Order: sequence, then C-alpha cells, then structure tokens
Amino acid sequence: MRDIHTTLMGNATADPTPRVQESGDDTAHVRIAVTGRYYDSSKGDFTDRKTEFITVYTRRALARHLVASVKKGQPLVVTGRLGSSEWTTDEGVQRYSLTLQAEAIGHDLSFGTSTFTRPMKSEDAPNLDPDSGEVLPETPQETDSALTEESVEDPDLAPAF
Repeated sequence: MRDIHTTLMGNATADPTPRVQESGDDTAHVRIAVTGRYYDSSKGDFTDRKTEFITVYTRRALARHLVASVKKGQPLVVTGRLGSSEWTTDEGVQRYSLTLQAEAIGHDLSFGTSTFTRPMKSEDAPNLDPDSGEVLPETPQETDSALTEESVEDPDLAPAF
C-alpha cells in the first residue's frame, strides 16, 4: 500500500489528550503547530510562513508514552502517515484538517535536552499493596521478621545498624 510517510517538526499546542477505545486500546492525540521559515531577500531577513496545525494520533504504548512525556509548548519531531479529515459543522460549513498517524515521536533536541527512561517490564515491577502502596515481599521467606527470637539471643550476631 502506498501511504504518504513524512516527518514533521513543530511544537505541541496543548498537553496530549488520552482516550481508551471500546476495544480497550489506549489512544492519544496531540496537535502540533508547524511554522516554516524562509529568507526574504527583499527584506534581508527571515520571514515566517503560515502556521499549519496538524493533529497527531497515537495508539497503544506510543499513546501511553506520549501522555507521560510531552507537555504543551515542547518541540517535537514526529514521523508517520499523513492524511486529512473532512467534516461539516453544525452551521453547514465544510472543514478540513491535516492528520498524522504517528509511528514515532520524540523531542527536538535542537532546542533542549531530554532524558529517556525505559518503562519497567511487568515481571520486573515490584509487588505493591493496593491499599498502602507499600512494596510487598517477593517470597514467603521474606515475610518472616529479619530478626527472630533465636538470632536476638545469639551473642555472635551484631545488630544491622
């Protein structure tokens, strides 16, 4: 299938909006503003082109990471499939919008730094008590007190503090 794959560089116009589909899949979207620049030789300076607003759609893990990582105003680099949406308003006006089904999103490091954090795998995540949030022991042996009556009475054992 022939799609229009493209890369956009722009700024997030708002924090990403998360959603959950009926199928249970996580989705999110964010609008980005892209303003091109060119050198205007008659003015002897750079001039901004018209700002284009593109809605970027994401699914599954990319959607979760987008919501956790991106905030309004941050510069982004987005790659994916370009498309358009058409609809009619309640007043009968025909509207059009550019969309991008994102395959990858990242911060534009030309404007600042970023720190990458890989999410934990479910088998590496600690077992948490749902009421208190306290980390629960992994094995039944860890539930026993570290100091038993026998170890307290043993004079050869030094305290752990």
